[in-house]
Amino acid sequence: MNSSNRHDGPSPRVALCPHISLAHYRGGEKWVAELANRLAADGVDVAVRALPYLPGGERRVAVRDVLDARVPYHEAWRHDLSAFDTAYVLYMPLAHLPFAGAPRTIAGIHSWVYVTDRLYEPHYGAVPTAVKLLYRAIGRWDLARFDAVHAVSPVYDSPHPVTHYIPNFVDTERFHPDRAPLADEFTVLVAAAHIPEKGWDTACRVAARLPEGTRVVATGTSDDPSVFGLGFLDEDALSRAYARAHVVLHPARVDTDSMVINEACASGTPVVTTPLPTHLGDGRAVLRRGSVREMVDAIETLRREWEAGDDYVRRCRIARRLGEEHGVDVVYPRLKRLLLSSGEDDPARVPPRLDRASRGRLA
Repeated sequence: MNSSNRHDGPSPRVALCPHISLAHYRGGEKWVAELANRLAADGVDVAVRALPYLPGGERRVAVRDVLDARVPYHEAWRHDLSAFDTAYVLYMPLAHLPFAGAPRTIAGIHSWVYVTDRLYEPHYGAVPTAVKLLYRAIGRWDLARFDAVHAVSPVYDSPHPVTHYIPNFVDTERFHPDRAPLADEFTVLVAAAHIPEKGWDTACRVAARLPEGTRVVATGTSDDPSVFGLGFLDEDALSRAYARAHVVLHPARVDTDSMVINEACASGTPVVTTPLPTHLGDGRAVLRRGSVREMVDAIETLRREWEAGDDYVRRCRIARRLGEEHGVDVVYPRLKRLLLSSGEDDPARVPPRLDRASRGRLA
């Protein structure tokens, strides 16, 4: 490992390296695009180097539509990063093979694969299970190749001595309670991908059990008669959907630092979700429930509170405060310091990771 910069200029060259094409444009890809755009706006010399891998062949956006024109983008199965000072690699085992040559490298831990204690999870296919197995076999040795590790959740039990715990950031000006008025009809929004990992099947079962007068809507298209599909929403339309909803339903089986929860809270919208250890909060704005019946009961409670007034308003204010803790002005400067540092002063270091007893209590 080499933590020195290649030159003494004020803006080192940074490569952001997702192992999935940015055209897939889900959690990690959206994070990369947003970070790259903000760095470019700040005058940082940043580029995105991605693998041409599209899970399920799903291309959701044109890359140049979501990436600042000042940010070069290239896809290949192998990248020579020797022209850059720092490479931030969304981690997968053996990532040094396709992303090689940078003098300083940071491994980004964004996936539940590296957080969960369970090797086999029925909602995962062969590839994620194989990645888990490989990580458990070589992860400590493999991560040692990196100069530092960045994890978006303190639940990740990192083996690397230089680990930065910096959560995901959310644009609290875009995602704001005032983006749109609340819908007249009590509305439940499902904003995650329609896949088992994010609990789409559970969301449909919950929707089917809710009483008349409660409308359930979802981003994307829906074949379920209990859920109305809103179609693909850009970020502005998505922010309005969050603000119009009375509650966000997020029954995910897989999450690290959930952008659905972060965006919902920033919009002042309470969330009903699953009791994963990565779903943090005090239980007032983020309600963790373990079964379909419990989720239905929580949504009906929120509806009664909304009809009564004060208790629901208090939950919404708490949600907004939680969202602000993930605001760009709070989180982004720490990420920027991490990327632009030589690594010698270990910037943006946060409190030590949670031990296993603490992780258990968080559940």
